[in-house]
Amino acid sequence: MMRAPQTITISGAGSCRTPALIGTLMQMKERFPVKKVIFFDKDMKRFAKIEDYCRLLLHTFSPETEVVVTDDMDEAYCACDFVFCQMRVGQNKMRSYDEKIPLKHGLVGQETCGPGGFAYGMRSIGGMKEMVDCVRKYSKDTWILNYTNPAAIVGLALDRLYPDDHRLINMCDQPYSMMVSFAKILNVNVKKLRARYFGLNHFGWFTELYDTDGHDYFGALRDYLKNHDFKPYNAEQRTQSWLDTYLRVNKMMNCISEYIPTTYLQYYFYADEIVKESDPHFTRADETVLTREKEVWDVCVQAKGKTELGNIQVLSSPVFGSMMVEVAESIAYDLNAEFIVMTRNTGLIDNFPAEAVVEVAGTLGKEGVRGIPYGKIKPFYKGLMENQYAYEELTCEAWMEKDYTKALQALALNRTVNDFDKAKAVLDDLMAVNQAYWTLEKRDEPCI
Repeated sequence: MMRAPQTITISGAGSCRTPALIGTLMQMKERFPVKKVIFFDKDMKRFAKIEDYCRLLLHTFSPETEVVVTDDMDEAYCACDFVFCQMRVGQNKMRSYDEKIPLKHGLVGQETCGPGGFAYGMRSIGGMKEMVDCVRKYSKDTWILNYTNPAAIVGLALDRLYPDDHRLINMCDQPYSMMVSFAKILNVNVKKLRARYFGLNHFGWFTELYDTDGHDYFGALRDYLKNHDFKPYNAEQRTQSWLDTYLRVNKMMNCISEYIPTTYLQYYFYADEIVKESDPHFTRADETVLTREKEVWDVCVQAKGKTELGNIQVLSSPVFGSMMVEVAESIAYDLNAEFIVMTRNTGLIDNFPAEAVVEVAGTLGKEGVRGIPYGKIKPFYKGLMENQYAYEELTCEAWMEKDYTKALQALALNRTVNDFDKAKAVLDDLMAVNQAYWTLEKRDEPCI
């Protein structure tokens, strides 16, 4: 049966992830056919580096697909079935501040966790609101698939701003990436793997792993990770900092091994160790420019002026791109495929606030997200999550109310900070460089 082709808008099209996303779309074009691809970015200079390559891939594998390139929001969002959103508000320049300013204060310098994640989240909320408002000006039916980081803060803010918008889906590929890595370790087909999982985005745990035939792999995987180095599925392509990130899963499991933690929990349990290992003058923002971005640009430049693909490499993404397309496919054709999803709690985790945006196993179809109830969580994990959720909630309220006090409370509460003096110092420095994106007002009330 032929599947109806879709019109998609790629928001943040200048990302170095876009070429691999297009490559993946072409590999999966029978599963998710596209009649029109709209590339939207506010910075056309950035997209210009990859435009020839993206056009050449589409011309080669799907010549019937219409291509539109624009920096006009109305043109981008006025008539599309899906928005694939991967925007980075402030680009790499602001990411560098997010990572280096906290390190100056002896705090974790990471783009989604701690003070850096706070600053990035405050920028992203505004950018996402602008996008959603524009899309909804034209259609309530367009599916918005948001992969913009930090997903926990952005997802919670969007749920507060658009509480009845069930076609606004927030997703993260890190659990998906870990599932791919698990499959490689276990030598099983990742498409058949299923997980039981609970947490907040970048703050969760796998508690069961099995396949569609009923085979239980969790015990074997847990034993493996207690006795072998955990490596990502593409370890040979990763930098040392990323390999170290996965190794700390082993370290966490040597302390508490009942569940398998997501990699990002390392920043909350080993903050001092990570700060000592970090170079305040060279962070992942710099590393990305010299590695992943350079590798992508080097491939894309080969397409300049070409009308045939020839020997030019077809980039693809077995994680980010594959998940993005599979999610859209599951929604468009009502497949109700299972993923680790973000959704409002409403009883999925019995003993956690109903209004929180949690991350659990769930399905995606024409009705949107359907989380699979998890049940109760134990006190240790509940305590950690309540602390983290309070930080996320205060961050969202700080943006919405432009409230300096709530921003300070959020950072002081964050497990990577836990110090009022450091929280105030890093907040003031981050606020100074983010004036074009967000502002806060100091009020007369006491800070607590």
